[in-house]
Amino acid sequence: MTANNLVDFNAVRNRGPHVIADTDDGFTRTANAIQDQLCQLDISGSQFQVLNAIIRSTYGYNKKQDRVTNTYLVELTGISEKAVRDALQVLTDRNIITCEKSGIMKLVAVNKVVSEWVIKTSKAANMRKGAEQMHRRSKCTNNTEQMLQQGGANAPEERSKCTSTKDNLPKTTNQRQSITSPPSDDDTALKNDAAIQKGKNWGTAEDLDVANQMAAILKTTLGEHFRQPALATWANEIRIMRTQERRVPRHMVSLFALAHTDKFWKTTIHSPAALRKSWGKLAVMHSERKNSGLNNSQTGISLGANGQPLTAADMAQLAREHGGMN
Repeated sequence: MTANNLVDFNAVRNRGPHVIADTDDGFTRTANAIQDQLCQLDISGSQFQVLNAIIRSTYGYNKKQDRVTNTYLVELTGISEKAVRDALQVLTDRNIITCEKSGIMKLVAVNKVVSEWVIKTSKAANMRKGAEQMHRRSKCTNNTEQMLQQGGANAPEERSKCTSTKDNLPKTTNQRQSITSPPSDDDTALKNDAAIQKGKNWGTAEDLDVANQMAAILKTTLGEHFRQPALATWANEIRIMRTQERRVPRHMVSLFALAHTDKFWKTTIHSPAALRKSWGKLAVMHSERKNSGLNNSQTGISLGANGQPLTAADMAQLAREHGGMN
């Protein structure tokens, strides 16, 4: 029998050739600490798929972060776009990844501070789910008892409402939400000194002012692509930086403005959370430049010797001091 007559029956049986993984064809370099956390991570299958797609798109190409779209993640994972959106939201809320809008794309990265990951779902969330299930079971039992009392010992002709059909499913979204447990008091209680609050995110008047200054800087950079941020979330992050990390509000604005004069940093620092994550690196850059004014023709943002953004009046004064105006 010649070589031309040989048939690969395994390939035919398995509807395709065998694919053998080999590091010679490429590999993803991931820290052991991340792999250890992945072993214990309590997330759904679709969330795990999206997380692995992000790891592949970043560490798989020796990058710390990557710009992706939902469509790209759909192609990598094979799940629906809604499942991708929901997974990104959960992974972000649990501090497993960072995800920021960058125009029509998303800037995603694995949170390397693995101690911040929420590995297990909260006990309160599990208790709420259990309460909802008990409520549904109790409702079904009561409905069945009422029907038996009306129809006597024989089974009623009407179908039990415990059986889900298109006729007895909730007709509106509001009806579906009515069976869920109400938010906890901690999330809805208004803070006495809050100037803005949405759920558990809140900030004082000072925090809101800093958030608005940062939004104005970001708007200058993004131009027509700027979208109004969630100011309550921004103010909450600023409040945490101010109260827990002892950051000075004017220093926050200084470093945020400085980031938007740099060709690289202005593509990544688009929120207080991003500023907080890269504070050390930006502080070093600020120290190196604090003795000279900075100007960027693309952003139009200038910093003075004190690191503060310069107003038009400040720039005019500098021009007079340097002989630019008589």
